[in-house]
Amino acid sequence: MNKKLLSVEYSEFVSLNELAAADVELIEKAISIAQKAYSPYSKFPVGAAVLLDNGAIYAGSNQENISYPAGTCAERTVLNYVHSNYPDHKIIAIAITALKSNSAVPITACGFCRQVLVEMEQNQEKNIRVIFHKPGGSTYIFDAASLLLPLAFNDTYLKK
Repeated sequence: MNKKLLSVEYSEFVSLNELAAADVELIEKAISIAQKAYSPYSKFPVGAAVLLDNGAIYAGSNQENISYPAGTCAERTVLNYVHSNYPDHKIIAIAITALKSNSAVPITACGFCRQVLVEMEQNQEKNIRVIFHKPGGSTYIFDAASLLLPLAFNDTYLKK
């Protein structure tokens, strides 16, 4: 047997003052759109904002449904919108935040959203910076979505 080690590197910022202005703007858009989340069941509003290579920013919030699997996370709401409407543009970064988290650290993307982020990153052949922010708290920045999902499932498993 051979044991292997996977490690992930990310940056932690304790204040928005430490961040680049573009990152702060993206976080602010995520916070703003989270206020429009439809989350009557979980009471857990989440917002996500995406920066494209043309400088445009788009945002989306989680949209719940009484049939829980029918709901959509904030990340997938905005990612699917951008992919549908701007397929020729690359995603530079995504900022994600939750307004009412009990966690002492920023919330992170669920497994579904991580898989979607990784596939979009692979398809565009350019890293997507992922920014997780806790309002009033710290910010985590990952230089690539693939860091969130080591050994991700991808299309090479399906090809013959």
